[in-house]
Amino acid sequence: MEFLFQLQEKVQIREGIEGHRLILREIYRAGHISLQDLAYQTKIPIPVLSKVINFLIDKEILDRIPEGILYTEKGMQFIERELHFYGYGISECDECDSLPIWISPRWEPLLEYLNEIFAKRPVVNTQLDQAFADAETSLQRALLLYRNGALEGKKICFLGDDDYTSIAVSELYRGFFPEEPHLIPNQIIVFDIDDRLLQDIKNQSKWDSPEFVTFHWDYRNPIPLKFLQQFDTVIVDPPYSISGLQLVISRAIELLNPNSGREIYLSFAHRSPEEMLQMQELFTKWGLVIAEIYPRFNYYEGAQIFGNITQLYRLVTTKQTLILKKASRKLNSLVAEDSQQVKNILKFVKADEIWTKPIYTGEISPSNRSYFCKSCKKSILVGVNSEISTIEELKLKGCPFCGSHGSFELEGKIYEENQKE
Repeated sequence: MEFLFQLQEKVQIREGIEGHRLILREIYRAGHISLQDLAYQTKIPIPVLSKVINFLIDKEILDRIPEGILYTEKGMQFIERELHFYGYGISECDECDSLPIWISPRWEPLLEYLNEIFAKRPVVNTQLDQAFADAETSLQRALLLYRNGALEGKKICFLGDDDYTSIAVSELYRGFFPEEPHLIPNQIIVFDIDDRLLQDIKNQSKWDSPEFVTFHWDYRNPIPLKFLQQFDTVIVDPPYSISGLQLVISRAIELLNPNSGREIYLSFAHRSPEEMLQMQELFTKWGLVIAEIYPRFNYYEGAQIFGNITQLYRLVTTKQTLILKKASRKLNSLVAEDSQQVKNILKFVKADEIWTKPIYTGEISPSNRSYFCKSCKKSILVGVNSEISTIEELKLKGCPFCGSHGSFELEGKIYEENQKE
């Protein structure tokens, strides 16, 4: 236990000593593991993991081989003695990967159909924090919405849909009565800022307005009046910043019918306990119940900083939502002047308000990349916030650890603000 405190003192991470324990345990149970898989298992960003791994390699507790990260013999004996690790990883469901929804054979024709559409999506716009979910994720979302009764007879909207989940929802009939086309929700509205996506979604949909509507809207701008309080279900996968979360949850509440029991399906990056507490505080203050959390539900093409994986929240409105929404508009006068962070988190964004704070990670912090030196097995951060700005500069100057000008391999692009040491 003392070792964990010493490790946290040398390499500070937001997750604290339990985060270090988790990293060490996952490597132990895996035998050997890649940095990306370790990020997936621990939900800790790649650049943070790299600092921990590099330190432990220097201490000869860990080593790195082409197959991944593993313990040295000395490190294995030490960690078993210090932390009492025992055994190895247990098997999980091979069919469903431990997710709440399994895509059974009856859904495979629809999955193939979606894969064809998804393969032709426009190129991602990283300035808008786009990272496309794969077809399996979008279909699993659609099936989860159906299972939870969030579709039938409902008006639903997507606050952004670069994942094309609206298409998956609109085609669900194929798994029930494929010869009888039927739109399960009463209405689907897709909002997005990207006209390329809206046009493609519209082209792919077989449904006519007003059943299936695409609408250009930058949700930093006021909500169009005709959509206020119109929906039963809102699905959103926002920029993974507290500012972005604050904005989209405010917008979602204003779009929902004011009666209790309306649902928000929120996809968001896995966060540290402290940040998740901030999120829960926001939900509670606005009268939202966290009905379910599905960890590792969404898989994305790219976004390696999150191990390509994010979680899905099911939030439900209560009678307090409308009351607290109105009260939150006056909250600034009730919060102490020196509690600026709390004030920002709890502030409700009014329907007619223009939001001017940064929400996209490119606005909040420039992106960096993590490269792996094949000579010394260390990870190197490259970007505007680092000592080395580009891969070309890295090749010219050489590895800062061993001086090698040899081969460097891209480990992942960093989409979120780096943690402070």
